[in-house]
Amino acid sequence: MRFKLIVQISLITGIILLFTSALFGYFNISTLKQAFLKSAVSDLDHLSETIFRAVFHQMLENNRSQIQVTIGEMGKQQGIERIRILNREGMIAFSVITTEIGTILDKEKAPACMVCHNEEMTKETCFPLEDPSPLVRSRMFLDCNEKRVLGLIRPIYNEKTCWTGACHAHSKDTPLLGLLDITISANPMLSMVRNYRNNAIIQIIFLILSISLCLTLLTKRLIIQPVHALLEHTRAVGKGDWSLVESVPGDELGELAEAFNDMTGKLKTHQHKLEEWAATLETKVEKRTRKIKEMQSVLVRSEKLASLGELVAGIAHELNNPLTGIMIHASLLSSDPRLDEGLTEDCQTVIHEAARCSKIVKELLDFARVTDPQKEMQPVSKVIDKTIALIEHHVDFRDTEVIKDYDPDLPEILMDASQIEQVLINIMINASQAMLQGGELVLETGVNASRDRIYIRVKDTGCGIAAEDIEKLFDPFFSTKGHNGTGLGLSVSYGIIQSHGGEIEVESELGSGTVFTITLPI
Repeated sequence: MRFKLIVQISLITGIILLFTSALFGYFNISTLKQAFLKSAVSDLDHLSETIFRAVFHQMLENNRSQIQVTIGEMGKQQGIERIRILNREGMIAFSVITTEIGTILDKEKAPACMVCHNEEMTKETCFPLEDPSPLVRSRMFLDCNEKRVLGLIRPIYNEKTCWTGACHAHSKDTPLLGLLDITISANPMLSMVRNYRNNAIIQIIFLILSISLCLTLLTKRLIIQPVHALLEHTRAVGKGDWSLVESVPGDELGELAEAFNDMTGKLKTHQHKLEEWAATLETKVEKRTRKIKEMQSVLVRSEKLASLGELVAGIAHELNNPLTGIMIHASLLSSDPRLDEGLTEDCQTVIHEAARCSKIVKELLDFARVTDPQKEMQPVSKVIDKTIALIEHHVDFRDTEVIKDYDPDLPEILMDASQIEQVLINIMINASQAMLQGGELVLETGVNASRDRIYIRVKDTGCGIAAEDIEKLFDPFFSTKGHNGTGLGLSVSYGIIQSHGGEIEVESELGSGTVFTITLPI
């Protein structure tokens, strides 16, 4: 796979380099060829001007023999193939090749004539009065020896010195008198182009090979080796080896290696978790079973509370009327002057116990009474402060320090303030009774992590509650205070919090105090 990747990259790179280099070379050589051609034509145009000026005065004097001699001498220069002068009818008047003097050129076939007499010009049309550019007057063609030559014609116009001269009979209206045709060998220019082309091809081939080699080595160093390391790392992870990739380059492959390391770390963590989960599966099953039992206990408690509430309501109603009669008659009897003084204390005992029974009956009725909470938007801190104001003068609070830790940004919630006060009173009274020698009572409020519930936390530094008693703490008639309590306060509180859609939890440790946490929906 590594070799295949290198081959693919090298081939694609080579093809792209070959195409772009060939395209560059083609345009470069074409541009250079045009530049060489322009330079050669320019030199040839200067040569034609030199020859014309050399024979100009001889033409004015009509010294034909001297013109022929001058052209012959000029034609002996290296590279000049032919020099000739044509009259306006196309007849060769002077030439380095004496055998063609006096011949008339075919205007449609001769290279010198085709520059003017082409498809866009009529046979009668010749050069305009303004001299065309040298490139227009030049042509590249094969001579009779199949040799590539470059030709250029220079029009000989009827200047004022020509039509005013005594030796000539040219009319002033004749614009063109003839043509100067020069032909030179194109081999030097073409040889330079070929040499440049061959050098360019060699350079392009060398450039392609060197760039391809460099890219191959760089690809192997920067891509293939890191990919191979990642491949080996993947295989090692598949075999259970959780080692990390050590050499991480600082590029995208480095990021990929870091991602592999991160994935390996997470896989290792998940594998360990799976192993721990498998090892602790029995423990987790026991915890889940315990949780299910707790849920069943809650359901049983709810059913028990409902049934007990109906029973208690009936009993309380039946006991309430006799107790009322006992208290009324005992009070009348204790205030009767006919009562023996020795029996007065007994009457007070009857009244006190009857009042105690009446209080128990009232708590039973409160426990059994199902009332819908009258909910309003209320600030929790205000309800807590009102509860503290109600019970801070209670005898059990004389040595208790109340500490408030409220969340200032706590939102108002929908609740029945009087019922929540009743819950707080029950919890705070129990806390004060658990701190017989005094202590601290901390009231804390806040919002949970998901910000959908508020909590009220009541902490005391009392004697705490035994672990086996916490599960039964909200059962009716269960009390940790022995005969000093009815065991209904927390049961009533539990029902109130449930009716508000909230929860109440207890955390306690003997000798370290107790924490009640009430959560209510926002």
